[in-house]
Amino acid sequence: MPWRMPAGILLLQLLMSLSGISYGRALNYLNNRQPKECVQLPAPVLSNILGPAYNSRYMSIDKPPVMDEVPAHGEMDGKRRAGIGLFPTFYVEDDFSEELGNSPAWAVDHVQDTANQVLKAPFNKREAFDSILHEMDSKTRSARNARRGQNGDGTSRPWECDAKIRWIDLGDEYYPRFLRTVECAKTRCWYGHYQCTPRSFTVKMLRKLTGQCVPADQLHKVGVDGLPGELSELWVWEERAVNFCCDCSPRF
Repeated sequence: MPWRMPAGILLLQLLMSLSGISYGRALNYLNNRQPKECVQLPAPVLSNILGPAYNSRYMSIDKPPVMDEVPAHGEMDGKRRAGIGLFPTFYVEDDFSEELGNSPAWAVDHVQDTANQVLKAPFNKREAFDSILHEMDSKTRSARNARRGQNGDGTSRPWECDAKIRWIDLGDEYYPRFLRTVECAKTRCWYGHYQCTPRSFTVKMLRKLTGQCVPADQLHKVGVDGLPGELSELWVWEERAVNFCCDCSPRF
């Protein structure tokens, strides 16, 4: 029995001939559309690319031990209480200023040298003593501001929106993978006539474009040496929103 070409292939060849597309061009297109196996970029290289965009107050490469932090009542209380004990404070005072070391700026490893200082052990007795005093002072101010920002029964006032700080897992296509943000604990305020709306700023992160690669020889300046013709993962910059408070605003 003679072999017959499947009807689907015949139809494809007919369409190609009518549109003037050669078989070779169609084959190249299909090959380029196939998912590519890219060489993974190691974490130290990604950290080097990220550089000063990394901020341990709002980002984490490793999964945080606590994804949902203690809820905060009211804006003032949320600013002062957040982050005591496990993470760097999410908020700071308006006069905050801290030198991040005395090394030349171009020699700083931002992921290693500016990582979560709260989780690091103090280097000496003096630093341990200063750390204890700082935490005691933070807790005192948090309790004082909590009393100011709440009613006598501990509930938030009608014009305030309760919120909590939580970590979001963005998945392995993002670096850093975990992003810290504020989540509104309720949707309505001012006796149901207003709504709780998150307010945001932005941070820059790296995002991997799945299935897209770049020649490895383009990555020499970030410490990647690939074989001729080798392909590496394609990472691009992405700006993402980080909620910093929940505002009681008119409904639209």
